Amino acid sequence: MDKMRKILENIRRVLNYKYLPMIIALVGMLLAIPTLGRGWVGDDIIHRTMLLSSDLTTVLKDLYTFVEPGRNLQLMDSGTIPWWSLETVRASFFRPLSALSLWLDYQLWPDSPALMHLHSVLWYGGLCVLATVFYRRFIGRTWVAGLAAFLFAVDIAHVSPVASLAGRNALLTIFFGILCVAGHDRWRREGWRLGALYAPVCLILALLSAEAGIATAAYLAAYSLFLDRDSWSRRIASLIPYAGVVVIWRLLYQVMGYGAWGSGFYVDPGRSPLQFVQLVLEQGPRLLMGQWSGIDPALSSSLSAPVNRGLWIATLLFLALMSTMLIPLVRRNRVARFWSVGMMFAVVPACAISIPSGRLLIFVGLGAFGLMAQFIGCVLDQAEWLPVRQAWRIASWVFAFFLIGMHAALSPLLVPFALVVQDPTFKALTDTGTTSRGERRSMMVVNVPSPGHTLYLAGARSAYGQPEMDSIRVLAPGYSSVDVTRVDAYTLMIRPADGYLVPPGTRGGEEGEPLPPAHLAYGYQQGDRFFRSSDHPIDLGHTVELTDMRVEVTELTEDGRPAEGMVELTIPLEDPSLAWIQWDWEKDTYVLFEVPDVGETVHIPGPFDTSTVFGVGWLAELTELVDR
Repeated sequence: MDKMRKILENIRRVLNYKYLPMIIALVGMLLAIPTLGRGWVGDDIIHRTMLLSSDLTTVLKDLYTFVEPGRNLQLMDSGTIPWWSLETVRASFFRPLSALSLWLDYQLWPDSPALMHLHSVLWYGGLCVLATVFYRRFIGRTWVAGLAAFLFAVDIAHVSPVASLAGRNALLTIFFGILCVAGHDRWRREGWRLGALYAPVCLILALLSAEAGIATAAYLAAYSLFLDRDSWSRRIASLIPYAGVVVIWRLLYQVMGYGAWGSGFYVDPGRSPLQFVQLVLEQGPRLLMGQWSGIDPALSSSLSAPVNRGLWIATLLFLALMSTMLIPLVRRNRVARFWSVGMMFAVVPACAISIPSGRLLIFVGLGAFGLMAQFIGCVLDQAEWLPVRQAWRIASWVFAFFLIGMHAALSPLLVPFALVVQDPTFKALTDTGTTSRGERRSMMVVNVPSPGHTLYLAGARSAYGQPEMDSIRVLAPGYSSVDVTRVDAYTLMIRPADGYLVPPGTRGGEEGEPLPPAHLAYGYQQGDRFFRSSDHPIDLGHTVELTDMRVEVTELTEDGRPAEGMVELTIPLEDPSLAWIQWDWEKDTYVLFEVPDVGETVHIPGPFDTSTVFGVGWLAELTELVDR
């Protein structure tokens, strides 16, 4: 017992060390070092094409534009998005500061992804220093503040924004967001008048780094509610500059044409408020559960719809029990109220993406880890005001050690594992070059397991050093089996077993057999919604005319989705310029596809091998998608 006490005392001494901010930064950067060997993954591949070929003005304006009405037909024609995309879908984001940081990478070391990743690692180190100082500012220079900083630095949810170059926007936006709240505190508490200008400027920088910067307002509001000691009228007046910044930013953002519309993946609160409220109710509890349990909420996207409904109820029970543990602290301590309310307010903007993910929790974690550390500190120090009931005392110790085990011990160990799982999967899903032959100029991809990865197929060929194609044609989603029937020399009938645009969580599956309760195919169904939401159905007879291909919807499912498409080329299907490939679920790779003879049907199996639920990497699909 004495030895254990001595160990705990040494840990507390380290967490209260004068130069702890530098130590925390080194810990965070050491955990991120494996990212230096990642290369270009996910949205980095899309960005690479533009950054190598566009001027600075275009990069600042368009780097984070994925689809927009003015160029969607062109994207369909090149094969960057599938033919069943909504022509007017929009997913366009204004993040000029993040774009500028990536543009600088390509000016300084365009052929070295390792140095680009090092740039992100250094940003993360700076963020860890800032977070440590931030926690000390509000909690005091105690071991509890040091614990909060440590939990923040080793959180596995930070893997994506550090490991993905495109995700650097999350690091920049919270960096400036923390500076904003700290500057506001110095202004209001210490009378630093320059803070009245400095803090709003930092908010502007946070918003120009990423839309997630709006979560800064959550902590500003929480500060005024619980930490500002001035009169209520002056508290409200202190928030007016920030409200003005947000309103002007939002108006300019919308006037310039940025935002989301027509996508089932993003929901713009300004354009679809009711749908956004529904998402907050659905995803908010999952995000909070993921933050406190340490389990990535993206897991829920690889579950069937019935299981997800049951999990949502279980999530509410977990949060209710957690609240029982935290309420005594929150009632007693103003700083704890600041953390808890800031955390809950910060969840709201994170719900604008339909897939809950750990990467969306970086602002939520800022408050959660402060509250978490204070709770653990109170339990370990046996604060006098804690409830005396034996059941509560036992439960509080169990909960405290659960938090320590999940966040301080297990989370940093899982960081390298997350990268090992993600990268080979992304490479398999986007590597179409190994099966091409001769001087093929157009690639015909019969089925793509994850339609969301269609965005990466063309850029991946360049990143992998493979010959570029004039076009890439994706004919069907591959999260179910697909029947391909040849009609004549130029025409195929394509029929996915579950149709196109399958509602996420649908237990269709191979030849009428339902998928198991947990399967990566559910996550792939989520990605398909990026290009068209269920609010924009496709009519029978809908036709898409491309340069060398015409697709007509010839049959609908019972719920009004395309069940079958007739694909007609302008050249014979055996033309040597065409490279035909298909996804093979058993081999987890693309293989050659043999075009059938006239009148014959080829059956391409779907995800029949359920053991691949953890083998192919649903986590990679979800993580790379939310990087957008």
